[in-house]
Amino acid sequence: MSPKKLIISLQQKCLKIVYNKLYYAIDDEDPNAYLAIRKCLPRNSLLDLLKRLSHAENLDRYTRFNCLQLLLREGSRELDTGIFPRIYYDKILKVILDRGQRLQHLNFKGVWIRDFPDLLSKVIRNSPGLKTLIIPQMANNEVLEAINTLEYLTVLDISGESYFTVNGIKKLSNKTLQVLDLGYAGDSCFCQEDELEEPELEEEEGSEDEENEEEELNEFEDGTEERDFQLLAEIIENLPALISLKTYSFTGNAISVLKGMNPNYKTNLKFLHDSNTSVDIMDSVVSLCPDLEDIHLEEAESDVLEDLYKLSKLNTLQLTKCYIDEFLFSLDIFGGQLQVLKLNNMTETHLDLSDLCISAPNLHTIELYQMKLAFTNKDNYFGNLNNMDFSYCETTSDTMLSVLRNSPSLKVFRVLECLVNLSDKDIFDLCSERKLESLEKLWFSSAGTLTAASVEMLMESCPNLVQIGELDGWDVTKEDMVDLRAVIKATNIDLKITPR
Repeated sequence: MSPKKLIISLQQKCLKIVYNKLYYAIDDEDPNAYLAIRKCLPRNSLLDLLKRLSHAENLDRYTRFNCLQLLLREGSRELDTGIFPRIYYDKILKVILDRGQRLQHLNFKGVWIRDFPDLLSKVIRNSPGLKTLIIPQMANNEVLEAINTLEYLTVLDISGESYFTVNGIKKLSNKTLQVLDLGYAGDSCFCQEDELEEPELEEEEGSEDEENEEEELNEFEDGTEERDFQLLAEIIENLPALISLKTYSFTGNAISVLKGMNPNYKTNLKFLHDSNTSVDIMDSVVSLCPDLEDIHLEEAESDVLEDLYKLSKLNTLQLTKCYIDEFLFSLDIFGGQLQVLKLNNMTETHLDLSDLCISAPNLHTIELYQMKLAFTNKDNYFGNLNNMDFSYCETTSDTMLSVLRNSPSLKVFRVLECLVNLSDKDIFDLCSERKLESLEKLWFSSAGTLTAASVEMLMESCPNLVQIGELDGWDVTKEDMVDLRAVIKATNIDLKITPR
């Protein structure tokens, strides 16, 4: 049977009581109650309450802002603002400016504060101990200058649409920054051009000057991509502790440029994302990034995958739109070092999962998106597999059963938007064979042939199972859900059954 629920700790019980008291105190707008609660609660409890209240769906924006004012203390270390409407943006910044001097983690996702760069810059300068700063689509040159004053920063998110220029981002320099989230995935350009004075142009239609202007514009657009590769190469040099450039999907091109600038330079990068990777670019990556552990390649050219064995620390591989035959050939060379494998949009032929059992025996996580899947050799086993994820894949019930039977350590099996034709008998057989004893989470989004009987059997037979979903896609009625939840409550087991 699924594990029993643990007894709620005294701290959690007290926090729940205080949360309810605080909710009603703020709802009544009694300032004396605010002060009493703030005075009696220790800092750790205030932080837990602030996290819970800032993301509470049942609280209106006015109440959540009051919570922020009430619970944010001068000694607070973390703050995630949550979602607020525009009228609160400057007010939130002023509260943080007043009390956020010791913040180490600041996440502004949910508030669009790019219209207040002066105030945002003051907040950053006033929090010199920041280690994590998340401000996607909000930074301009002024804000970047403020960021450069942070001596302990390790994580910075300035991804998405940019409002800083070439000269602004060139000045980004930090000795401690390890993770930089920059630009858009699929877009090689991540900053604006510096403003230049434009010469006056004649308005005569079809003039020669107009044609020349159009040619110059096309030349500029063609050169923007190379400009950004060159710029990113300089940024990597300015951030010696950098281990990951998240989101940006042309880092390999920048590494190639960097090799041309400084052939003997070695980066500390552990993650790299690149698109349309050529053999020359891969040579540069191998040469300048010896510590790479995680690489994501999109539409890599032929023969590129063969060089992955040269990355001796590589343990995580993500590929998008490559050829399965070439991938399997390369996997025979370096597959033994892989622990995580993610494959996307490779549909020209079926991927035989039983081949992975032999070529990559140490895999503990496999994620497959838009693939054709098979499992032909039933004698092959995934000895270390913990997590398997199918999304929008073309597969069969036989393939799924083979994965479940031949993965003795499997903890999470998630099948989303794939037609599942398993029957209740299949589930009964798996349970009776004790094949699912390690299973903790099971998700089928389209399993119309499975009924509440399968849920009951899983509940009874899997000692570690804590979650089953998405039951809206099963042959489970609302009445069945009510009955199942009643059994779960009566037996006090720690099992969550979720609809879509």
